Amino acid sequence: MIKQKRIIQTLIDLVKIDSPSGEEKLISQEVAKRLKKLGGKVKFDSYSNIICKFPGNGDPILLNCHLDTVEPGRNILPQIKGDRIVSDGTTILGADPKAGISIILEAITSVKEDRGVLVPLEVVFSREEESSLGGAINLDYSSIKAKHGIVFDGDAEVHNIFVSSPGYRRMDFTVTGRSAHAGVEPEKGISAIEIATKIISSLKLGRIDEETTANIGLIEGGSARNAVPEKATMKGELRSRDQSKLLKMVGEVQQIVGEVKSLYPEAIIDLDLTEEFQGFKLKPDHKTIQLASEILSSMSLKPVLVDSGGGSDANIFHQKGIEVIVVGTGVWELHTTREYVVIPQMVEAARFCEKIIRADID
Repeated sequence: MIKQKRIIQTLIDLVKIDSPSGEEKLISQEVAKRLKKLGGKVKFDSYSNIICKFPGNGDPILLNCHLDTVEPGRNILPQIKGDRIVSDGTTILGADPKAGISIILEAITSVKEDRGVLVPLEVVFSREEESSLGGAINLDYSSIKAKHGIVFDGDAEVHNIFVSSPGYRRMDFTVTGRSAHAGVEPEKGISAIEIATKIISSLKLGRIDEETTANIGLIEGGSARNAVPEKATMKGELRSRDQSKLLKMVGEVQQIVGEVKSLYPEAIIDLDLTEEFQGFKLKPDHKTIQLASEILSSMSLKPVLVDSGGGSDANIFHQKGIEVIVVGTGVWELHTTREYVVIPQMVEAARFCEKIIRADID
């Protein structure tokens, strides 16, 4: 039986362990210890992802959640306020992802306590999801046999089934102009910041359409108030659930850079457009969606199929031929100091997970 008090304590224990991206050693050790205690066969791959297997009957299923958090995520002080778990307001809570980890651990614990029969489980807890999806990208896929699964990394309630996600291109601009004294001889300078702003003003940014977005998130340049800036950098992103739209935006960005270059022939504009991950979209009749929907309906919950604007380990799994869905974990306002977990929703997600790992995915 899923036990609310236990899953609350698990979450509180885990969020107290600092685990910003790239610093997952301590949380990995704790989670691995708990998995071994449950009888799982645990190994760390060459990227220090956790891969844990439990034997069972039927086809294997993948369960996944990442280990790392965003900043500010150090020295978290969780508090219970009514039916919510929150931080003290100076940090994130870290329930993204640790509610997901707690849900998976609680579900396995419950089945083991009840002497229930598991499907073969391949539990993957990955590193560096928040910063780069690095853990999923570098996962030892030779150890993974499952071809379908569940990622516990969504926001809101568990009945939200995320069935699609956009492809993603990283944009990195480096502009090199020419420095000069801004008061004595500005005519000799070429302002890298002026060029950068020309590019930004020409880009389509924000919500392009219901499945396409673009953003410049970082800009830096210059060396002094009284110097024409020689260097400027910009970092941004392009996303779309439609690959043709994504490629069209890539072409538009390249065209804009070319046009701006022609206006400043003595400047250098370098553009790096790198594919971080591909998008995916599952049809409503996909067997994993159907299984999840049946289980949710048996829990008197109405499944809601959601198109996501964000990326997760799920994108990489799909590229590797593992068809997964992402479900909610009861976490709200993630990536902010206002982040919180609704306890009954987290418990509900654990009940859902328990039913999934007792069921035959076919």
